[in-house]
Amino acid sequence: MFLRERIQSDSRYLRDRSTIQGHAKNVILPNDETELREGMRYSNKGNTKVTISGSRMSNMGGAVPCGGDVMSMENLSGIIGSGRDGKGTFLRVLPCTTISQFNNAILHGGIPGIDGEEPVDLSGSSFPVNAGLEHTVGGSISVNRSGIRPYVRRIRVVFSDSTFMSIDRGQYMADGRRMMFPAGRNYFSFNLPDYDSADDIGPKISEGMDLIDLFIGSEGIFGVIVEADIYLSDSVLDAPTNECGKMNNGMIKDRYGPRAADGIRRIKEILDANYILNIGNLI
Repeated sequence: MFLRERIQSDSRYLRDRSTIQGHAKNVILPNDETELREGMRYSNKGNTKVTISGSRMSNMGGAVPCGGDVMSMENLSGIIGSGRDGKGTFLRVLPCTTISQFNNAILHGGIPGIDGEEPVDLSGSSFPVNAGLEHTVGGSISVNRSGIRPYVRRIRVVFSDSTFMSIDRGQYMADGRRMMFPAGRNYFSFNLPDYDSADDIGPKISEGMDLIDLFIGSEGIFGVIVEADIYLSDSVLDAPTNECGKMNNGMIKDRYGPRAADGIRRIKEILDANYILNIGNLI
């Protein structure tokens, strides 16, 4: 059973690094994915809006609630294991793992291999992009921090109806502008917006796109990332980060036009039909 507590007016869950003061009724504090799914199921059944909260490092109000409940990810933190594939070495982590925890785990070593595999030598590598030590992996994926997109090997996502799925890069590719994939008891099929996006604002939209890129940079409007594989690097990429949160209005509309924003909104209405997940101002 998940923990759900009343929020007081001076609660840290009502603020991030922005100047915005939020309001919410309760905070849900899951200890694992099962409890998070129970919390999402409860919220969906009661049509209660949910704001996802990690380390609350956003400067743009992304973690500030505007009513409903807060889903705090603070207990979903830690290193699951290491692995290697044809593209490189990676760590599998929980979403609220900070960059400090990520890099310290590499430094100290002893990380087990995933799926019963032998541990991987990670010496000389680190988190692949520029991010503050208190930023989290999940938050970095949600805003495509410093261009992390190509380093995201795999994610596990929980949808607002509590169904879930794992998505490996290259596993689900669009057929032209048509995206189709199973997710638990659901089978989703929808048209992608008719525009090709750059990599700096929102999800990466293109013909034949990879499903994983719909979630990277989408600021949590489609689902909650509960696990991720991140490729390591021996150098640190530093690219611009354009976060919308609640202080930048309609970045997709401003860059690509109203039809693009409408297209993203239609996907939102399919993946999160009751608009349970707080959408900020991205669209």
